[in-house]
Amino acid sequence: MKPAAECALCMSRWVYERAGVTIGEEERFQLARGISSVLSREFYPSVNLGLLCNRMTTSAREFMSASAAYYEEFKLKSNKAAGELIPAARDFVGGGQTPAERFKRACYLASASNVAPIGIPSGAFEFPEAAGIIRGESPPPALVGNIYGAVQGRPTVFYLTDNAGEIGFDSLLIAELVGMGARVTLVVKEAPYFEDATREDALLFTLDGLVDSILTTRGQFVPGEGPPPLADAFRQSDLVIAKGTGNYEALKGETGGRAAIYMLKLKCAPIAAGVGSDMGQFVVALDEEGGSGD
Repeated sequence: MKPAAECALCMSRWVYERAGVTIGEEERFQLARGISSVLSREFYPSVNLGLLCNRMTTSAREFMSASAAYYEEFKLKSNKAAGELIPAARDFVGGGQTPAERFKRACYLASASNVAPIGIPSGAFEFPEAAGIIRGESPPPALVGNIYGAVQGRPTVFYLTDNAGEIGFDSLLIAELVGMGARVTLVVKEAPYFEDATREDALLFTLDGLVDSILTTRGQFVPGEGPPPLADAFRQSDLVIAKGTGNYEALKGETGGRAAIYMLKLKCAPIAAGVGSDMGQFVVALDEEGGSGD
């Protein structure tokens, strides 16, 4: 995704608040200078926002390491909250009368679990929107495009996760994909990376027993920038499923003609405009154009 001018402030805040959660005032000045230096060098209308985010987080790497213990505790609580909901979530998905309905229900929960804010989270994720959908008390996310039709005839899926806890709901969607005959490559973050899901979180929800492989990325996966195992898996995929704002920013318009399904809460005006839905809406959005790069 190419940026709007307002993306500079939003992304700077995202990195600054998360990387600086445990550091002192003097270190905050150092952190801010590093982020600002990347921004001043690289923020142009042609930059890929995922690549820009990676450069900013690289400048903040020492502070990310310092805050790792904070996020480990945060992730433990988020995983626990998700785990408590998973049995009811599995029943909700299984209550669909057709494969298409079960797939859509799994998509609803995968999208509605994308609750991380732009600013630093004030507490562990508890997934009230997903719980409301399960109980029939909340409306489901908006479906944009023929989501179920998009997975037909596309047997190799490149699945980019977002946050801890949230990945538990991803496991239900991946189970549906595998049941439909898909082979899934799961992509998680290399730790430390704030509240994002890592291999440890994937194993907690037994995703190793569902997917063909689990690969890690140091920061956002950006096509053309990843190491060979990631690049090869992406190139061999028929369909991309990408969770969250960061993956949308890195992948939108960059999937080399592959269809992509984006699942996220719309937290900023540029992405809401790109998807064609309102700010604050949870969406499951199909993009069949995919962009030109590979």
